[in-house]
Amino acid sequence: MFCRHCGKKLPDDSHFCTYCGKNVEVDDDAAQVGGDAATVDDGTTSDTREPADDGASVAEPLNDGLAATDAAVGRDDAANAGAATDTASASDDAAHADAAAPPAGFTSDAPAASHAPSASHANVSSTKRWIPIAIAVAVVVIAAIGVGVFVQQRAEAERIAQQERAEREREQVERLERLSIAHDVRIGVSANGWDTDDGSTPLPMHVEGVTDAGDSYEEIQFADSDGDGISLLPGTYTIDVAASPFAEYGRMYDYTVDPFTVEVDDDLEEKTLIDLSDEIQIELTYPDNLTEDGIERAREIALNGGYDEADELADKAYERYFDDDDDDDDRTPSSSTSSSGLNTKTYDGDFFEIDLPAAWEINVASGGGDVFARHSIKLEGETILTIDVMVGDEDVSGTITDAGGMEKLGVTSDGNAVIAVRGNGTVAYNSMELIAQTLKTIDID
Repeated sequence: MFCRHCGKKLPDDSHFCTYCGKNVEVDDDAAQVGGDAATVDDGTTSDTREPADDGASVAEPLNDGLAATDAAVGRDDAANAGAATDTASASDDAAHADAAAPPAGFTSDAPAASHAPSASHANVSSTKRWIPIAIAVAVVVIAAIGVGVFVQQRAEAERIAQQERAEREREQVERLERLSIAHDVRIGVSANGWDTDDGSTPLPMHVEGVTDAGDSYEEIQFADSDGDGISLLPGTYTIDVAASPFAEYGRMYDYTVDPFTVEVDDDLEEKTLIDLSDEIQIELTYPDNLTEDGIERAREIALNGGYDEADELADKAYERYFDDDDDDDDRTPSSSTSSSGLNTKTYDGDFFEIDLPAAWEINVASGGGDVFARHSIKLEGETILTIDVMVGDEDVSGTITDAGGMEKLGVTSDGNAVIAVRGNGTVAYNSMELIAQTLKTIDID
């Protein structure tokens, strides 16, 4: 059915129009007045009765009156319908959208109802206006969160970077500390009659190399008779002997040793001793080619190292090795007369003192091997007696007059044995008694 007031389509059992609010039931009077009038699709009424004799329809006046009334009522209803529409929900509009459409060809004299925006429409519009704002706020919040996370991550990365820098700086400081710590180096040294505890000067060593810190290094260091005294920073070095040391009585030495390399690691703990005594052995021997320049070089190096005793020992070295034309150390004995009536002279050497017949010549030379010093006594150009100072004590039995002619005369204060050996020539044989008497005058230091 359709509302006779606003023309909206309604359910068949409706009593009131849900759009304009009007009563859609037709009262009896209206039905009676209307007679057989029917509503057509174009909104006009037609009378099915036979026209009157005057050619006019009886229903026309009534319909005209009703139409005018309906038009007036339609205007009021339209206003009321608008008010009702304002209170209807948007969901009701959607539910009745199809039902509200009039059938095709249907027209109504009532003017179209004007609908003001409903409350639901206002709420929806207001909500729609807030959506962009909410989105913008969400974007700002998300951006703020992102910025906060970025700042936090950057702060954490900076903290880690600072820790790493601090760790590197600490490691660098520790390494520099290690590079500044010198370590003692021990080498092997052997030489007869050379003892730094008894007044000998230490062995000068020329050290040259590069430290692990990148600095060039060159210096003279001194090793004592135990091989100690060299101290090196972490690095790599080449070491060789710079000059002979001075032993007691001005004794000096030859040194034939190739330069050797020493590496000091930078990860050694403080005060770590680097013992190379098994790998590096320096053997000093009695000089065969000592020169005055060699003595002066040894004197200068020792004095620069703070060993003032080198000055006196160098003078003794001159007396020992260059008092005559030979490279031997001759002593000029003082003359006297022995109890036997022979003209004698006293030899006062480094290891012993002895009275010799004036005709006997004595020369002192460096030995070799176990011989620390060798004293050759000659008569008429023949060696009639040899007195050797041996390294360490020697167990020798017999006397000079025995076959083979060897006799131990005593031991020096340094623990070296003094051994006499008779010559094998004719002069030595004929001088046997005098040789025996002369050996009795020896006084060993």
